[in-house]
Amino acid sequence: MSQNLFIGDLVEVSGFPWCKTEAKKIGLSSLTAKILCTKHNSDLSELDAEAGKAFSHFREMRRLANVREKMRPRQWNIARYGVRGYLMERWFLKTLIDISFGKEYPIGRHSLNSGYPSDDLVKISFGLEPFQGLSGLYSIVYVGQKIHSKDTIAFSPLIKDEKYIAGGLFSFRGFMFLLFLGAEGPPSRLTGVKLGEEDLSLAQLNYHNKKIRSLSGKYLSQVMEIQW
Repeated sequence: MSQNLFIGDLVEVSGFPWCKTEAKKIGLSSLTAKILCTKHNSDLSELDAEAGKAFSHFREMRRLANVREKMRPRQWNIARYGVRGYLMERWFLKTLIDISFGKEYPIGRHSLNSGYPSDDLVKISFGLEPFQGLSGLYSIVYVGQKIHSKDTIAFSPLIKDEKYIAGGLFSFRGFMFLLFLGAEGPPSRLTGVKLGEEDLSLAQLNYHNKKIRSLSGKYLSQVMEIQW
């Protein structure tokens, strides 16, 4: 996991074999997997930087929203933020591979070995090939959705027919995303799918979402623009 997402030196972790029943606090350096050489790790540093930038923007959006919620509503000066979507998309892929590496299932339909990504996914993560068809990053949204904006990341793999990892669900500082690996794209509804305790059956999937708009009262307050 990218260290630059978090403030401070400690994080609370749960869900891995060594912390399934109880969350544990560990140092940030312990959360990074040593599975890349120095060169290839450096080649992916641009992705970590963009993810850290997005995480920081979401943190600032929540801070400013808290301030404006205590003020009398009016036509605010609109705060604008920007991130590069293709770098974020590759960061989600890199992170899915990192977390799933060495585990039970092959990563991607064309992977030949459990716990390893297919060659095409490795090339995509390094920017050597594009995502194909309708594979890639989707925003998960639904009416009445609540954004629990705090310094947390959650991940759950999507397992296809108990055979391989077909994608991953992410909560990224409260905003939910689906990274789908198949060119055919995900099903229109995530029937029976949960991320933590949140049922996503009625959620809408927005492919390559371009804007996140935040209102304070009835007035537009903040806009996150995602450049594709």
